[in-house]
Amino acid sequence: MTGSFVLMGCNDDDVAMTQVNATLNISCNIGNDLTVKTGSYTFTNVSTGTETTVDYGATLTRAAAESTLASLTDGLYNVAFVGTATYTYTETQIVDKEEVEVEKSAEVNIQGSQQNVEVKGGNVALNLTVYVQNKDEKGNFVIAEIFSGGSLYPETNRQYNGDQYIRIYNNSSETLYADGLVLLESKFSTTQKFEYTPDIMAEAMVAQSVVRIPGSGKEHPVLPGESIILCDNAINHTEALPSSIDLSNADFEWYTIGTSSLPDVDNPDVPNMEMLFNYSLTIWVLSKQGNRAYAIGRIPENISAETYIKDYEYKATYENAGKTMPLNNAYSFPNEWIIDAVNLSPKSAYVWNVVSPALDMGYSYIGERTTVVENAGKAVVRKVSYTTEDGRTVLQDTNNSSVDFQASVRATLLPAQ
Repeated sequence: MTGSFVLMGCNDDDVAMTQVNATLNISCNIGNDLTVKTGSYTFTNVSTGTETTVDYGATLTRAAAESTLASLTDGLYNVAFVGTATYTYTETQIVDKEEVEVEKSAEVNIQGSQQNVEVKGGNVALNLTVYVQNKDEKGNFVIAEIFSGGSLYPETNRQYNGDQYIRIYNNSSETLYADGLVLLESKFSTTQKFEYTPDIMAEAMVAQSVVRIPGSGKEHPVLPGESIILCDNAINHTEALPSSIDLSNADFEWYTIGTSSLPDVDNPDVPNMEMLFNYSLTIWVLSKQGNRAYAIGRIPENISAETYIKDYEYKATYENAGKTMPLNNAYSFPNEWIIDAVNLSPKSAYVWNVVSPALDMGYSYIGERTTVVENAGKAVVRKVSYTTEDGRTVLQDTNNSSVDFQASVRATLLPAQ
């Protein structure tokens, strides 16, 4: 599926026209004859943040380009596509007591993105892969909230560590079990981009922390519309800092031994998560700059923790200032194992997404900038999509964190101000 449209660039008094020829590749495993029905491209200038939207299938004349896209200048662009597509599939039905295959059609939402596309030079070929968005109608676990900003001592603005948490929500209509659920933190930063070799982003997330909820399969039920809290230290933090949180009733905590000078805190009444891999030699603290991606997933039952650690280590190289540098202390986690992922980046410092657009097409932020003082008390909180007739809240999950989350809001577990 291809389309073309004209984008105008302006350099002082010279007008440069750039023809963009777009091809959409649809990645999915449902049905046949998937056909784009509607959609639009949004081009966001990386330098200025200016957005320009072009409808799918439109071929714009020079006059149309001059009148509607005149604000678009030559440069780097992040491109997003959102639309709908139809597909055909076969369904077995009983007709006159016999099974027959009936061909039917359905509509799905599709979306995709590509970053750092250079629009310059008169002609640009854009080859964009889009993904079917709403394949899982039953719902699953989703990341509902990430409180990585932590707290501060108000008198000194000194960091207070230990009260960070991530809230996981059962977004389905069935009881799900948290046993074996894995929490991941990305190795790559969303505020600094390098070209890594090998580049495996299309197949896997590169993680620097891989932490798993214990259990044999059905020890930790989570009812529909209910949450579990994963935290750093499951203690009552208000005893040390009144403006913090009581996490003594959290569901799970991640625990590392730490050091003699910086020991971790362990609440024996709250189950510890299994630290399959942790890049830090001391305690693991979520990024207070808000510049990592987080994900949840599951390792297949036939792969033991020992096998995962042995077979999924990720070693790579990258170019920095003309030098080839090694990348260590990282593990790959296949995209097909991932249930939900969220890119985080300070709004003013965003450079790129560090997971495949099949998992998350956008990003959210706990702060405009990277300062710990600004980010203290801030979280990203997933929006409500709708409420069912029986009162269950369904959270928004379009695999686009830019629209699915409320950015830079007060953490929900903090006491009211």
